[in-house]
Amino acid sequence: MSRPQAFSRSSRAALSPLLVLIFIWLAQISILSPEILASGDRQHIVYFEGTPQELEIYKIYGRIEGPTVMIMGGIQGDEPGGFMSADLYVDLALKRGNLIVVPRVNFKSIIMFDRGPDGDMNRKFDQVSDHDPDRDRVEIIKNLMSESDLVLNLHDGSGFFRPVWESDLANPMRYGQCIIADAEVYTHPTSGRVLHLGQEARAAIDIINRDIKEEKYKFHFSNHDTLSEKSQHKEQRKSASFYALTKLGIPAYGIETSKQLPSLEMKIHQHNLAVNAFLELYGVVPEQPRINLEPPSLKYMVISVNNQLPVAVADGQTLLLAPSDTVEVVHVGANYDRGLSVDIVGLGGLNDIRLPIIIEKPTTIIARRDNIKFGLIRLELLPEGQGPSPQLRLAASGETIGAGAGWLPGSKPPEIIAQLPADTGAAKPLVAPPKPSDQLPVAQAGSLVTADAINQPETTISGPVTAFALEIDGRRLLISPGEKLTVQKGVKIKMVEILAPAPLPKGTVMNLKGFVGRNGDITGHDQGTTCDTAKDLIPRFAIKRNQDTVYQLGAEDGKTLLAAAYIEVLSPKLKSVTLESGGQIKTLTIGQRWGLAPESKVTVLEVLLEGDLIATSPRYTLGGKVFSANLPQTLIMPNIAVSLAVFSREELAGKVVLFPVK
Repeated sequence: MSRPQAFSRSSRAALSPLLVLIFIWLAQISILSPEILASGDRQHIVYFEGTPQELEIYKIYGRIEGPTVMIMGGIQGDEPGGFMSADLYVDLALKRGNLIVVPRVNFKSIIMFDRGPDGDMNRKFDQVSDHDPDRDRVEIIKNLMSESDLVLNLHDGSGFFRPVWESDLANPMRYGQCIIADAEVYTHPTSGRVLHLGQEARAAIDIINRDIKEEKYKFHFSNHDTLSEKSQHKEQRKSASFYALTKLGIPAYGIETSKQLPSLEMKIHQHNLAVNAFLELYGVVPEQPRINLEPPSLKYMVISVNNQLPVAVADGQTLLLAPSDTVEVVHVGANYDRGLSVDIVGLGGLNDIRLPIIIEKPTTIIARRDNIKFGLIRLELLPEGQGPSPQLRLAASGETIGAGAGWLPGSKPPEIIAQLPADTGAAKPLVAPPKPSDQLPVAQAGSLVTADAINQPETTISGPVTAFALEIDGRRLLISPGEKLTVQKGVKIKMVEILAPAPLPKGTVMNLKGFVGRNGDITGHDQGTTCDTAKDLIPRFAIKRNQDTVYQLGAEDGKTLLAAAYIEVLSPKLKSVTLESGGQIKTLTIGQRWGLAPESKVTVLEVLLEGDLIATSPRYTLGGKVFSANLPQTLIMPNIAVSLAVFSREELAGKVVLFPVK
């Protein structure tokens, strides 16, 4: 049997083998077009790569088919025992069964060592706002749960749970050293499946406690009785485990080691004991993972300056720059591969890896593993008046920069740069300005791009400029001074030329603020270059104008602004999906759900986006499987919950969820 793209639930065993294969094929969840690396026995899926919200998922397949267990840690970032234990299961090879491992559900909270900088993510599974920073990751976790037979959520809790009061640190309201469930016995109202949670948890605890010698560290079962009005834990109705139990009808447990255990290694070890106990009960028996607590150590960072050939800079060394150079950390070489981030101090955000940052003053780049700082690179600036940085001067001279050319240790330029004439001045443009073109049409409202005249252009600079000529994904248009151009995020804007009735001053440039041309020219001369609005614009250069967030496109003569227009970049957002099934027509807005009978036909009638933006290169997926963008389109409802996701280009516009109702 070939490797499935998503895991099957054991309850599907009664279906014909052909239908099982079809449903497994449909069940691949792909919400945000992530990077997916696959081998014969595993998948590594990365969402939001290089951001504080980075989410890594590992799917590990056994040689023999069996149940699927989902292990998740780090939903609350100040509980390292949980996420460091989950991380150890990533590299397992399985004989039987499958694993879904999400070691760092909330990477941002881990970096900050905070329970929830954007609110407690484990209280967002009942309802989460479309504008919540955690929303997309919560939805991804929900979909992963729907592929599983068992969910284990790893935490570090306060004190020691005891069924009866013993002390302030050991009582029924404490969390440490216990397995938590939301009921003793639960019957799912839709499937009718009866789950004996208490019995299963106690069986796991018997296995765990065999290896725990000290009585005070042994595990107990904590029934939160969450559905009861008498429950003292009603807040758990918003948790991940409660969602898995009540919405998906699968057993889910919180595994809590105590924050008061004497060492981090003990916390990790006891999490491992608990996870292994459940894997044993479910017939998934992995090798015992090795605990590696070697301190993180930075070997080097691979850094590109002004988009030139990246070079390696060792820990503690200095990188020499000129003011306004753009630095991008491409890779962090360390003794760990996961949980890494970098912080360009005072600039960027929490995780600046693979993010171009303009450097205007000396600073440092700090490397972290999770929340631990373990290495740094210093950034120093050349004295004023010494011209461009060595990197940019090499690019302008046509030379090819080699690895190690002047960046290590960083205080002395390489010999080839010292041989350049001292008066080279600013780097010459690497792309010649295009010749003036004929008059260009203005884009029509309601099309891919719209040019809106601003009624009160009080901030427009008067001058001899009549229009800016642009090319949007091959479509030529003009935008007049004072106008706003609204484009969908991801379109490519080529700055063609400035149109004027008379010659402009000799030094006039066409400058899109917040965009650094890929040719390394940071003089503001953007004419002839192309900006990818999905990745080339630097958000901190955006400005507020008439309640809009825009980027200024200017005709500049030195420090004089001759004229300006404005570019607004909007992400596509799903407005609604209209579906028909069994004669019933239903319109779902973003995030809404509809229950349908398995194997029933459902027709996608219409997909609408917010505003006037048109979805370019539209793509629709059901459970991660692409279907035709030519609507209407009739599909078959699988017997598991799936997302119907809408993409414009590669960006998610939104999704709705279809779930089986028997």
